[in-house]
Amino acid sequence: MQIDYTKEQAELQPLLAGANINPETFLATDYLNHFNEIVMLLEMVPDMPELAEDAFDWAPKSYPQHFMDSGFQAKDLAVEAYALAPTCFKAPFEQICSELNELITSTLSGLQATNVVERGFTPAAQHLIRMRIEAAQELLMKLNQVIHGKWSTDELPAEPEAKEESAQTQEDIDKLFD
Repeated sequence: MQIDYTKEQAELQPLLAGANINPETFLATDYLNHFNEIVMLLEMVPDMPELAEDAFDWAPKSYPQHFMDSGFQAKDLAVEAYALAPTCFKAPFEQICSELNELITSTLSGLQATNVVERGFTPAAQHLIRMRIEAAQELLMKLNQVIHGKWSTDELPAEPEAKEESAQTQEDIDKLFD
């Protein structure tokens, strides 16, 4: 994909690679840590429901907020680069982040609403949670591809379909515990 970078973007590019920020997309893989941690925790919850309490502390964070709260050395540069990220990368990145946030928050809401810490999981509920974790991992792979410039907007699903699927999955979780 050929990108016509603005003068401001072109001036920033030489600083990015050394700071572990992709100079093509202006995005850093460090943001994935925000999601990787909760996904790893959720992976353990079906076998150890008490870990759900730790998971309930998670909340979505914007890209800039993640970096401002992190120990990332070039956090100011990461935030500046994100503001200048080419739309062809930033738009799919933000859409996938939105889908991932919705998937994780609805999963956590379902876990809280069904009181899995005390009630535990049925085998069907364990299977459903594992399917949601797989869906989150797939979205994380897509985010990684966008960050590395290996993804195009043509590959994104229509947003209404993704939201509809997420709502359906939440209904499925609720039914398993009724």
